[in-house]
Amino acid sequence: MNTLLRAVVLAAPVVAVGACLVGSCAGAPPWLGGYCGEDAHCHSEFQDIPGTICIGDRCECSDPNYHICCLPSEARDPKCSQACRPCSECAAGTTGCDADVGDGGVDAGCQSDAECPGPPSRECGAGRCVQGQCTVEIHVGPVASQRRGDCRRMDCTTAGELIALDDPSDVYDDGEQCTYDSCDESGPANIPLLAAAACPAAREGMCHRGTCVACFDGDVTMNDCANGLACDDVLCVPSHCVNDVADLALGETARDCGGLCRPCIVGEACRSSADCKSKVCDAARCAPATCGDGVKNGEETGIDCGATPCPPCAAGQGCRTDASCESGVCWAGTCLESSCTDGVKNAGEQDIDCGGGCAPCP
Repeated sequence: MNTLLRAVVLAAPVVAVGACLVGSCAGAPPWLGGYCGEDAHCHSEFQDIPGTICIGDRCECSDPNYHICCLPSEARDPKCSQACRPCSECAAGTTGCDADVGDGGVDAGCQSDAECPGPPSRECGAGRCVQGQCTVEIHVGPVASQRRGDCRRMDCTTAGELIALDDPSDVYDDGEQCTYDSCDESGPANIPLLAAAACPAAREGMCHRGTCVACFDGDVTMNDCANGLACDDVLCVPSHCVNDVADLALGETARDCGGLCRPCIVGEACRSSADCKSKVCDAARCAPATCGDGVKNGEETGIDCGATPCPPCAAGQGCRTDASCESGVCWAGTCLESSCTDGVKNAGEQDIDCGGGCAPCP
C-alpha cells in the first residue's frame, strides 16, 4: 500500500461492519470472522483461534499440516470451538481435509474410548481414544479370568487373540485324600490311590476306590480292625454287629444295624436319626431322604442340595463337581462364592465374568 493510499484509509471514518477487511477499517477493532491485520488480531478479545497466525489478511494455522476446524462432536454447533487441528481430529468436510476424513471413517477422529474398536478378543484389551486417534490397547499374557483346575491357561497373544495353553500345574482338587490329582491328554484326572494304601491325611484308615475307609470286607480283608472290632464292609464295628442277629439288648434296632453298628437302611427299625443311613427316623422306621428333611443324606453333597432332584448348593456347602454348586465352582469338595475372575458365567453376569456386578461387557 503506497503512502498516499494509506493516508486516505486512515482519514476515513471507522465503521464497524461485523468483520474488518483490509482497506475498510484497517488498524481498528473489531477484527472478526478470521480476518486480521497482524498476528495479535487472531488472538484478541473479539476472536481467538488457537494455533493461528496472520497470513495476508486471514488467520491461518502456523503448521501447514493443520487446518482450522471443529471437533466432530461439535460440527453442527454454530458456536463450535474452532482451532488448528490435524485432519484426524476434524469433522468430515473440513476444507483441506476432504481426502482424509471425507468418508467419516475412523480417520475422522474420536472423542471417547467407546468409539474405538478393541482387539479380536475382549479379554485381551480395549480400544482407546488417544488425542483424537483410535488405538488398540493389548494385554499380552494370562488373563485375570481363569477356570481353576481345568489343566489349561487362557493367554492373550500380541495380536489380541485369546488362546488356551496346556498347563499341567493347573490340576483339579476333588477334595479326596485318596486320589492323585493330575492332568492327562483329556484334561483333569483324579486317579484313585492303590487299594490298601494308608490314607494320607488320616492317622488310621486305608484307601478304597478313592475314599478313605476304616476297613474293607471284600474278597480280601485289607485291614484287621483293632480292639476286637469286626469289619462290616468299610466300618469297624463290635463283633455282634456281624452275627446276622438283631441284638436289641446290645443297642441294635434291627439285624446288625443301629446303635454301634452300621446305620440302618430305609424301612428298618430305629430309635433316633443316628440309627439311619438317611439320618431320618420317622415313626420308629428309617425314612427315605428328601430335599427338605434338613440333613445331608442320600446323594446330596450338602444339606438338601447338590444332587438331582435337589437344587445346587450355596457357597460353603459340599460338592462333588461344579454342577453341585450355585456358583458353578466346586473346589476341594466345597462350593465357592462367585467372583468376577472364576471363568464361569454366574451370579447374574451377562457373559463370563462381565456384566451384573462385574465390569461392563464390551
